[in-house]
Amino acid sequence: MKNLSTICLTIVLIFIILPKTFSQQFNIPTELFSRAERTWYQETSLNADVKAFCEAVGRLSNYAHTEVFGRTKEGNDLIIVVLANPKVTSPAEAAATGKPVIYIQGNIHAGEVEGKEACLQLTREICFGTKTPLIDNQIIIFCPNYNPDGNDKLSATSRPSQDGSPLLTGARVSGEGYDLNREGIKLEAIEAKAFMKNIILRWDPALLIDLHTDNGSWHGYTINYAPCYKSAGLDIITGYVKDKMLPAATLSMTNRSGIPIWFFGNLTQKPGELPVFSTYSHLPRYIVNYMGLRNRMAILSETFSHDSFEKRVLSNYLFLVSILEFTNSNASEIKKIIAAADAETIKTISEKGGIIERGVTYRIAEADKPFPLLMRETEEYKSEDGRVRRRATGKLYWVDSVRYFDHFLPDKTAKVPYGYIFPAELKGIADKLQEHGINVTVIEKRKVFEGEQFIITKYAKETRAIYGGHNPVKVEGDFRKGKFTADKGSYYVDMRQPLAWLVFYMLEPESDDGLLFWNFFDEYLTLKGVENGNIPYPVLKILKPY
Repeated sequence: MKNLSTICLTIVLIFIILPKTFSQQFNIPTELFSRAERTWYQETSLNADVKAFCEAVGRLSNYAHTEVFGRTKEGNDLIIVVLANPKVTSPAEAAATGKPVIYIQGNIHAGEVEGKEACLQLTREICFGTKTPLIDNQIIIFCPNYNPDGNDKLSATSRPSQDGSPLLTGARVSGEGYDLNREGIKLEAIEAKAFMKNIILRWDPALLIDLHTDNGSWHGYTINYAPCYKSAGLDIITGYVKDKMLPAATLSMTNRSGIPIWFFGNLTQKPGELPVFSTYSHLPRYIVNYMGLRNRMAILSETFSHDSFEKRVLSNYLFLVSILEFTNSNASEIKKIIAAADAETIKTISEKGGIIERGVTYRIAEADKPFPLLMRETEEYKSEDGRVRRRATGKLYWVDSVRYFDHFLPDKTAKVPYGYIFPAELKGIADKLQEHGINVTVIEKRKVFEGEQFIITKYAKETRAIYGGHNPVKVEGDFRKGKFTADKGSYYVDMRQPLAWLVFYMLEPESDDGLLFWNFFDEYLTLKGVENGNIPYPVLKILKPY
């Protein structure tokens, strides 16, 4: 017993003095250790903790610039830390370096706190520890707490599928009640508007990484990830992330830690059938998919919720390091691919506008062959509240063949036009497009052009409201070609611009995540009597240059 007591005391003393010793060795200010670290992963950082950390690192580091990019409904600052060597303090300075900008975001759902803590830790290690080389060839922007209003609404029930500490985590939605990961198209939340205006349009990140925690699917991986899923956009963007960046990061993380990670999926099992592993949606309301329509790269990371809090943070940290090592080593190639995607978009519209088609609705599709999948053995148990639940036994095993639904194919296509025209009374549509950075001009004199118009024969509005109180709209009808007149003051969107695929997805009437779906045309169409059918959709498509 005496020996055991001595060993235990020694371990305790080591952990008491370790942060101080570590801090002294690497000259790390003690104020840059997070609440999670200081409480031995029993608590997550409050908004005040994150703000104090970001302000301190901006004040103390030679590499960090701290910036407030917005303010929430409840008056909380939205804060980013920009890391660069040498230090940059503006988008103009960043652009002058020629280095790609990598944007990393945590806590978009404020119950999923692991990414927030990993962002703080990695920021510190880049500024004062061993990870400074990660900013040799790139500029990294951390937004540890994208949902500060939700962060401090602590509850023991906000993450019922999440095992272990922290006992208290924040709310999923923002202070306005928005799910901030459904704002890609409609941009209604304060946070989403600030993100678009002051992150995407100002800093133009080449890669976005969005950090989440999953809802408890019992696969065997510590992290699942996904690229920006391709819908109307370009293969070059999704393909590079899926086929090069993520496999390289997986190999790196496996070699350095042995922690298993793989592509995202929800696991379902039925007796006598092969297990099914299915990824999430292609819809651009999700910020990762949205980035693909902008010709920019993006990664979704989902940490396994049944791991301990400490392991979830550690796996996020290691995953970020693995990705950032790849992007740092391949910075020039990433910049070239982004530039090539923008150029290809303009060239494609210039040469094939009015001819080619792209999908406006999509279905999930199965991989060519079954995959082996790492599985986690579980057992049933009865919790303290009397509920029958499942828990891991600690054993992992491989299943040789799992049906994997991992990509999307178009269900319905539409012609990609040379441009779009809509009437002056739809100024709200023009404003929304411009909010995304899309170039919209006003027609200065009456024009006659050759094109097509969609005639709505069926208009269906859901009775059940979804995100932000929207009742989704779906229409049926057909396109009719002809010569049309655009009056002076009408709005024109020339598709010969890098954001053409985003324009297409937003303005097509049958798009499964466009502006019509999100009710932006409701008032106009209702006044025209759309419920009676045979009403023209007010956005005309130009099939030839005029």
